Amino acid sequence: MGNWLSKNLNKIIIGSFLIPILLVAFVSISHVTTFYNLANPFSWAIYLSIAVEIAALAALAGVSAKFGKFIYIPFGIVTFIQLLGNFFFSYTWINVGSKEFKDWMDMIAPMLEPLGVDATDATSHRRILGFFTGGLLPFISLTFAHMLIVYSNKIKEQEPETEQKPIELTEEQLVELSKKVGKQEAERNKTEFVPTENDLQNIETVLKSFEKNKVNNSEVETEQNVDENETKETTYFVDDEAVVQTETEEEKPKIKRLNYSK
Repeated sequence: MGNWLSKNLNKIIIGSFLIPILLVAFVSISHVTTFYNLANPFSWAIYLSIAVEIAALAALAGVSAKFGKFIYIPFGIVTFIQLLGNFFFSYTWINVGSKEFKDWMDMIAPMLEPLGVDATDATSHRRILGFFTGGLLPFISLTFAHMLIVYSNKIKEQEPETEQKPIELTEEQLVELSKKVGKQEAERNKTEFVPTENDLQNIETVLKSFEKNKVNNSEVETEQNVDENETKETTYFVDDEAVVQTETEEEKPKIKRLNYSK
C-alpha cells in the first residue's frame, strides 16, 4: 500500500485538485443557467452558462501563463458573472420561513450586530447567506484550478531530462547501413540534365558569339603588332648637318649623320 501511494502520489494530488473543480463547475453551471434564464430562453441559458464556465478556466490559464495585463479583463468579467449567477440562485432558493433559516439568524445575529445588521432583518440575513453559499463558489473553483496549474508546472520542472544514449551498432549493421546510404546517393545522382531544343539553340548562339569575338580579338592584336613594329623616322638639322632619327618599340632611337659641304 505504501509503495503504491509513493508511486501514484502526484496523480492523487492532481485528482484532489480536479474533483472540487469539476463539482463546483457543474453546480456553477446550473446556478448561472438560472441567472441567464431571467433574460433568455432556457436552452440559450444553458449554452451561455457552459461558455462562461469554460471561459473562466481558460482566462485563469492565461493569467497563470502570464499572457499580459489584457487577460485580466476577460478574467474579471467571467468571474463577476459567475459570482452574480451563484449569488442570485442561492438568494432565490433560501426559504425565509423555514426553521433552518431562523436558526441561521439566531446563530449569526450576534456576530453581525456590531456591523450594523439588525437581528430581525430577514432580508439582510438572506443576502449574507446567499453570498456565503453561492457567491464564493467561483473563487473556490478558480483557486483550485490555479493550484493545479502551479503544481503541474512544478512536476515538469522536477522531471529529469532524458539523456539520449548513443546507438551501438555491430559490424554487420554498419555494413548494411552504409549500403543503404550508398544506394540513396546513387539514386540521387541518377537525375541527369536533359537539355531541350531551346537550351541547345541558346548554347549554339553563345558559342558562335564566343568564336566571333575570338576572331575579332585576334585581328585587333595583329593590327596592333603591325603598328607597333612600324618605324618612325624624323629628320632635323644640327650644326648645319642633316640628322635622321629612327624609332621603334624594340630598338632604341638611332641617329645617322650625313656629311656634305655647303
